[in-house]
Formats: sequence, C-alpha cells, structure tokens
Amino acid sequence: MVDINFFKKIYNDDIIYHYTKASTAIDFILCNNQLRFNEARKSIDPIESKKARRGIVYYGELADKTPTRSHSQDANELSVFVSNLEKRFNQICFCQNQMGEDFANENYFSNFKGHEEIFGFTKPRMWNQYADNFEGVCIAFSKKKILSLNKKKIELIEDNVKYLKFQELSARKIGDIQGNHLVKAGKEQYKLQLEQLLKESFFLKHIDYLGENEYRIGTIFDEKKCSIDVIRDEIIFNRTLMLDISGCVEAIFISSFANYKQKSDLLKYANNLNVEIIEMKWEHNSFEPRDYRAWIELVETILKGKKTKKNKPNA
Repeated sequence: MVDINFFKKIYNDDIIYHYTKASTAIDFILCNNQLRFNEARKSIDPIESKKARRGIVYYGELADKTPTRSHSQDANELSVFVSNLEKRFNQICFCQNQMGEDFANENYFSNFKGHEEIFGFTKPRMWNQYADNFEGVCIAFSKKKILSLNKKKIELIEDNVKYLKFQELSARKIGDIQGNHLVKAGKEQYKLQLEQLLKESFFLKHIDYLGENEYRIGTIFDEKKCSIDVIRDEIIFNRTLMLDISGCVEAIFISSFANYKQKSDLLKYANNLNVEIIEMKWEHNSFEPRDYRAWIELVETILKGKKTKKNKPNA
C-alpha cells in the first residue's frame, strides 16, 4: 500500500512527469542528473516535424506589381529566419496532473482508487509509447525547481501544449510570408511578430493528443550552451543540449515488468535522492501502486526469517 498523503503531496501543478526507458533513466538521466533536449524536427508527428513549403504571397493591388529588390530581400530574409528557428527548436516533453479536483484538500477524505486518471503517471498510452512498452519508468519532477535551476544557464521557452483541430492548426502554424503585411509593418516589426507566433506554434498539437496533458520545456539551439558528449570515443562539443535536474526529482515510478536488476538500480537512486519509489503492478483490469521500498524490505524480512528458522537446531 502507498500512503494516501504521498498522492496528495504530488497532486499539484508543480509536478511534471517524464516517461522513458528504464535503461535511459539509470544510465543517463539519474546517473548524470540531466535530461537531453531533442530536436522538434525529429518528432514522429508530421505536423510538428514536416518542413513547410514556404513562399511570399501578395494580394490586392500588390499582387499585380513587381516587388522591389529591397522588398524581395526583406521577404526572403524573413522566410529564412522562420525556417532557421523551426530547425533550431529543441524540446523536452512532460505530462502533468489534471488539476481541478479537491483531492489534495486536507479536509477532503480521499482515496486513490477512483482518482487514478487525474495523475500524470497513470497514462497507459504513455507507458506504451514512451516507457518501453510498459517496461520502463516515469520520473516525477518539480517544474519550479527545474526552471529556477536552469534559468541562468540556458534560455528556456516553456508552456503547456494547446490542442487544436486541423483547421485551427492551419491558421496558427506559420505558412507563407505575407508581402502586404511586410509593406505595412516593416521588416523589423514583422520579424518580431513572426518570432512570437512561431514560439507559440511550438506548443500546438492536434486535439487527438489531448489526453497527454503535455507540458514542454524548449530552447533555441545554441552550440555555445552545449554539453560535452562522447560518442564512440569521439569528444563532441557542439551537438548536445542538456537540462540540469539536480535536486529536482520528486518520485520514481517503475513498471512491474522491468527486470530485477533495473528495479534494484532504481531503488538505489531513490534511496540516494530520498524520494519515493512506486511500482506500477499491472493487473488484468487496472494497476496497483506499490511502495517498492517497503515491499523489498518486507520480502527481505520474510526471507531472513525463513533462513533463521531453517538453520535453527531441533530441540
């Protein structure tokens, strides 16, 4: 059993959850106290990753006129600017709790059963897609601690993901450069507007993903902020952006399908971090959250008792 106060404690809008493979959590995230940024362009979702076929369009009287050389250069510069930002945007994705319930209220008599879906660590689709087909890990972090720890190290862009229909996405994603607006606003003003709209578009997904309740921390790639990486004995200085998570872990959720060695390693990390480690015991109709530390202590006590009884001499 898991103490209900643990669930009350993590039911707030500061806790964010990251699903991953057990090996990734053990060998990289918890070992190095870092999360790796990934290029948004490498997303499987084409709406996030597919490069726009962007042009410069005019309407009305300007459609019949030949743009000046200066105007064409400005329009092309803006097009390159937008494409460059899209290419350089990197992100790390998290889930959140579904807030709005009285679950954590100290005067509210709560039971975890019946409230499973309000938590960010209980999403079967996320365990399937991102946590190694239900064999991985979900790590809970403090959003405030992460942002405070990294705000002076790297320029972050963070927000909740907004979920839209296809028609709304078409209107919000940056398409062609509008020549008429460039004439009216000027290059610098239009550039600022495009940058703002573009950064907002980094946090848009189709409404089908609504259940993920996603929160993202992003940044524009800057090789001067990169961490040193070693790949096949080659030292690389300008490829990998990392997010520091030192002291930001609040809990570790492990799958009952993970192997014993992985569970043992994750328990050691939980002990070193002084955080709860909860095993998701998958059942045919639901799951049972189990205090993994207490469970292991119980098993060891039972085994120790059996060993003592076995070695005890007969009277």
